[in-house]
Amino acid sequence: MPLPRHDFSASLALAHDDTDLRAQLVKYFKTDALARPDESDLVNSTMDVINWVVQQARSLYASEPTRLVAAISLASAQNALAVWSSSRRDWIVVSVGLMELLRNAVDELGREFARTFPEIMETGLMQRLQSKPPLRGGFETSLGSFLYFSALAFFAGHEAGHHLAGHDGYYVGGAHAEQSAEANDAADETWLAKQALEREADLIGLKLCRMSMTKLLSQLWEVDQYSVAERRSYQRVLAALLGTGAMTAALRITPRQIDWDDLPSRNHPPAVIRVLTLAGSMSRSINEGFSDLDDISRKWIRLMSLELVAGATINPGTEADRVYQARLARGGEPAAVRATGMRKALHDPRFHDYDARLDAALASIKPRLRPRTVG
Repeated sequence: MPLPRHDFSASLALAHDDTDLRAQLVKYFKTDALARPDESDLVNSTMDVINWVVQQARSLYASEPTRLVAAISLASAQNALAVWSSSRRDWIVVSVGLMELLRNAVDELGREFARTFPEIMETGLMQRLQSKPPLRGGFETSLGSFLYFSALAFFAGHEAGHHLAGHDGYYVGGAHAEQSAEANDAADETWLAKQALEREADLIGLKLCRMSMTKLLSQLWEVDQYSVAERRSYQRVLAALLGTGAMTAALRITPRQIDWDDLPSRNHPPAVIRVLTLAGSMSRSINEGFSDLDDISRKWIRLMSLELVAGATINPGTEADRVYQARLARGGEPAAVRATGMRKALHDPRFHDYDARLDAALASIKPRLRPRTVG
């Protein structure tokens, strides 16, 4: 039996009567104003994206899948929120400020994408995608629209991940925000647990982003039976869009540099670590689900997606830009990965120690969680 489609008009009506949701919106977004489906072209387009993610996430619920619902906050703050309501609703909320941040970045990122992946731009699937009109809401190009879809799907999937993994068993206050001014001055195991939960939500978010992108591209491809070449082309395009979009989302919202001494004051892992974790997870996903790509193609797509996103975060005139330009002039290894500190972090023994500590922290609090999935 097919899952009922998520309806933003219906969820908006539910939101107006949900006192728990409205209290959390005021706490984290400073307003409880929510967008109507006809609020703007950007809102309307984003609702379509989120609906794809909600449907994929609902398919993973063991029971009561329709308890997962979504809303868009009119707040200018660049934020996303998971709310657990006493009405037994699992809310995903994305702000207009976050949507505008991503919308304003993706067209230029798309132009860099075309320069980074010229061979992918020549595929039949990419040519078909570029023939589609851009999303309504201020997008210049269809490629920028697809990168927006991927980035926004990752954010929505991350918040859905908090629900699917049952993080309300830990966040007993009823909500968790992507960005929060709340200080984290608790004991070591507490900050490690919070960061471990963020990593788990990131990995589920990547999975939901991949599921949503796969469904979307398979519809747009419009091929009844794939040849080997067509399947390989489809997998290359999906892998590049998925990697670039998802990692853009992680880098656009949090600091890039790692201050190991400052980690206990943060509720989220530093963006460099989040992106490296996503890159590792994407690599495993490509190995499992992109079987028609050879090892060199898979590794190249992952590395160049990382390089592309890292380069987009470098501000002109900064020390990172100086290193970036020097590396570009010399050639060799990807310059942006080096300039932003990702290469250093990847080979830092503290990174692997930190990763192991996150695993241990998550295992220690697993009995308190209330996952929505089977098994």
